[in-house]
Amino acid sequence: MRPRRRTERGAMSVELVVLTPVLVGCILAIAAGARFVEAADQVDAAAAVAARAASLEGSAAAAGAAGRSAAQRSLAERGRSCAHLTVHVDPGAFEAGGVVRATVTCRADLSDLAGFGLPGSKSFTATSVVPLETHRVIS
Repeated sequence: MRPRRRTERGAMSVELVVLTPVLVGCILAIAAGARFVEAADQVDAAAAVAARAASLEGSAAAAGAAGRSAAQRSLAERGRSCAHLTVHVDPGAFEAGGVVRATVTCRADLSDLAGFGLPGSKSFTATSVVPLETHRVIS
């Protein structure tokens, strides 16, 4: 009787069945990481925009309103929707040579990634400080 030779017939199918979920998981992990980095970057940019817009105003009251409006516009233009957006503009003494500080907190909705062990939402916070010009007239 002739010995039966073993072939590797069907091995590729088994490898494909085993590796497909692993590859899909890796792709989803990369996408989730990219979403986290993008959201953090956009909140950081919104804080910088808010502080800059506030620093261009002539009074502390106008600085707060301008900063909040600029942060909301910045996030809306970048397509970031916040479930809860908080913008705090601290004009300090708002005097020539002073600084304006803007803190933006955005709770981003990540529920589309929640099925993969990630949280449904995450809060991102960024602070930016912009100096006021030393030779300007403050009203």
